[in-house]
Amino acid sequence: MLSGYFENCYGIKQFTLPNINFKKCNKAIIYAPNGVMKTSLAKVFEDISKGTATSDRIFKDAVSRYSITYYASHYEYSTSGGNAISQSDNIYVINSFADKFEFSKETVSTLLADEGTRNQYNVLMGKLNDIITEILNKLREITGLTKPQIKIKLIEDLGLQATADWPDIMEAIRQIENKNYEFLDEVLYSELFNDKTMPVYENQDFKRHITEYIDNLDKLLRNSSLLNTHFTERSAEELSKSFTNHNLFEAQHKILLKNGRQVNNLAEWKELVQQELDQLYQTPTLAKKFEKLKKLFSKNAESVKVREIIVAHREIIPLLRDIATLKKQTWCNCFERLERPFMEYYKIIADFKEEIHNLYEKASAQSERWVEVVSEFNRRFRVPFTVKITNKSNFVLKDEAPNIEFEYTRGTGDSKESTVLHKEDLMVSLSMGERRALYLLYILFDLERIRKQAREGGGQYLIIADDISDSFDYKNKYAIIEYLCDLAETKGIDLLMLTHNFDFFRTVKYRCGVSRENCYIAQRNDDGIISIAEFKYQKDFFKNVIRSSIQNGNLDSDFKKKCLIASIPFYRNLAEYSGSTDDYEKLTCCLHYKTAPLDTSRLMVSDIWGVISQFLENETLKSDDEPYLQLLQNLAINILKDNDEVSLENKLVLSIAARIEIEKFMKAKIIEHEGTCPDAEKNQTREWFNKSKQYLTDNEKEIIEEINLITPESIHLNSFMYEPLIDISSWNLIEVYRKALALRASSQDS
Repeated sequence: MLSGYFENCYGIKQFTLPNINFKKCNKAIIYAPNGVMKTSLAKVFEDISKGTATSDRIFKDAVSRYSITYYASHYEYSTSGGNAISQSDNIYVINSFADKFEFSKETVSTLLADEGTRNQYNVLMGKLNDIITEILNKLREITGLTKPQIKIKLIEDLGLQATADWPDIMEAIRQIENKNYEFLDEVLYSELFNDKTMPVYENQDFKRHITEYIDNLDKLLRNSSLLNTHFTERSAEELSKSFTNHNLFEAQHKILLKNGRQVNNLAEWKELVQQELDQLYQTPTLAKKFEKLKKLFSKNAESVKVREIIVAHREIIPLLRDIATLKKQTWCNCFERLERPFMEYYKIIADFKEEIHNLYEKASAQSERWVEVVSEFNRRFRVPFTVKITNKSNFVLKDEAPNIEFEYTRGTGDSKESTVLHKEDLMVSLSMGERRALYLLYILFDLERIRKQAREGGGQYLIIADDISDSFDYKNKYAIIEYLCDLAETKGIDLLMLTHNFDFFRTVKYRCGVSRENCYIAQRNDDGIISIAEFKYQKDFFKNVIRSSIQNGNLDSDFKKKCLIASIPFYRNLAEYSGSTDDYEKLTCCLHYKTAPLDTSRLMVSDIWGVISQFLENETLKSDDEPYLQLLQNLAINILKDNDEVSLENKLVLSIAARIEIEKFMKAKIIEHEGTCPDAEKNQTREWFNKSKQYLTDNEKEIIEEINLITPESIHLNSFMYEPLIDISSWNLIEVYRKALALRASSQDS
């Protein structure tokens, strides 16, 4: 059950929604011309679904209010205050289109794997996160980086893909040959590598000085009595530590150098090494290059810190020639200084990776609800792309949105081409109808969530669809209709459809089985007040209303006489299609002001009946005969007093009457200035208007153009072509007919 009152809501001045009985039939449809109320009404319900305020975007100072009842729920709001903004999770609006669309959090969290799998994953990830947190806390202390920076820098420095995770990082660290540069224990990663130092490393002068320094160092090493390019200062220092750790001299061993000198103890060895290093570093050539290097690191505090490191640890200089390798060695040093041995962490994380992989395999098989939605879309909709989900496990286990990819295809056979695109790239290449279909794919996931919740007893859900078939070709239009029908089969779901497309209205009514009392038409009068009534014309209007009213030839009421006039356009088409040119031209004289083959000014009802009776089993006219134009005018004037907003026969009478009135006016103008005005062979209204323009005032031209705009050039009444007249409000036609009468009256007075 749904009812409501709306005032100053997104262009709705005033509208009362009558009680829609969803208990008898859980589907309802409202037909409304564009600009009357569809999107405005949908927007109010969308506000309720999201808990946002409603307003009137044009008349901003007007008080917006609504009062809506849906079963036991009541939603009431006014911008004048006094009550809270309404909100409901059981209302969902499908807009005709949105420029941007993504998966909602509610949908992602609902259409997931079974709780057991997710709980296993969450427990496992909790333990893994504890280990990662332990590593990050220590690395933050060792590197001087923040926790978020650490993972980013590791992925970048180790040359991993952006999607890499901790198992990939640990494996990459394990693969690096660690050179054990102990001087890195005294250096922070953030001091060596930052936004200020990296430009220095890339500086061409720096690279040149580094090369010259290393070349000169190599020359000096080759001439040293102790050191050389194979046994460098770094080797000597490490050997000193090894002697200390392994008690070489305490075991009475001695060292014989290549120049014949004998080293007898550790103190003598260290002194010799220091002498060699002092001599090496103080050599003018090398000292000069060293000064040039130091000078480059003096522009700011960050680079000065690197200068201090170089001064304290000259052995780092050769490593600065290959920054990428130095970064990896720095990370190796950091991981060796964690709370536990690196390989212990490596094994723990590798074991977690295996368990997570097993859960991913299990979760991938449990993503069937999402896959079914994609399969259903691919099956039903005709679009130049096929939809695929590529991260089945991640979105099931991690609450990630599904990663949708689109295989775009063109051509057939040997000339067939295809490529995989993401949504943003695909959108720019699609037609509006195809973009709407893509938008609906994302909506289908939301609807699947609602269906799941409804089946599980989540309450009664109201789904409002606003012109969702707009811009679709027929196959896709019927595809969405079939989906709506399937959706409405779900217990706990009520469906309210809004449309301005009569073919969509009629198809939904029959395919989805919408009850007659739940089919409505909405129209707006000249005061902006919206009225809604049961849609009369749910079956074949011509057969069930027009023909049945006149077929016995007894036109004993104004209604039957209006049906006779309303039948003229249809029977004229039948005469045209059957090849009866004479009958076609005679009936044309009823729609235009002609002189041949019949004179419209002298036309009688019996003349019309004489043509159309052949389609009515040659029944005789049983009513009194009367002049056609007089009857047409009388009926039209009576309609001016009628408040029926949806009567098609009224609209047809007004359209024909207004058309003939302006033709009579234009003919009089042409004769007044040119002496004669013959019938036009075709498009008479347009031809006479072009001819009479030069004799008309601006106001007269404006009125005629308005009537030409509103009344179709060829007024139709078959099953497909009377939609334009349904769209036009009666008050529009009444207004233009009054203008036509006033136009001719002013001409007669003058």
